[in-house]
Amino acid sequence: MLHQYVNHLTQIDHSVVKAIFHFINSGAKNIVTVVPFEKKFLTFRNKIHANFHECKHYEVKNIFYLNWYNILCVEFFIRKHFKIFEHQLNAIIEKVCSNFKTLPANFQGKEDFPVNDPDYFDRLSELIIPKCQENDPRYMLTAKAIILFLFLDGKFGRTTPEDPPSVFNELEKSP
Repeated sequence: MLHQYVNHLTQIDHSVVKAIFHFINSGAKNIVTVVPFEKKFLTFRNKIHANFHECKHYEVKNIFYLNWYNILCVEFFIRKHFKIFEHQLNAIIEKVCSNFKTLPANFQGKEDFPVNDPDYFDRLSELIIPKCQENDPRYMLTAKAIILFLFLDGKFGRTTPEDPPSVFNELEKSP
């Protein structure tokens, strides 16, 4: 009985992932203001340089480019619905950060260690997909956009002084 209770406590409430998925796939295009990738890339280029070897920069930039619209949708959703999903979002952040610290390239076991391997975005994405949707590529794209957003927001990986302030810090301070 105790095992079931502890197991329940370690599970993520995936309702926020499902809500973001439904938001992205049902009309987000009419709401989200699209910031051109190349313009926004200037604000996080240093973050990519701080987290990946030079030979990986093009690959990582391409990952962000291909997922850019979904990343913007995730940010918009979080800004608009933070108070409703605050606990679920914090649980996801905790699970992602805990797992990031155990990845092989993170030999120091720190949240602010360089990511090093862009494949880790996919591995971390798998952590937050609801079990019943794990074979749905649309959910994988949504989960990946969430992970990429968390990376840009400084929740894991090396940060730089040039990084913009965390969206979560702004939202937690607001009434």
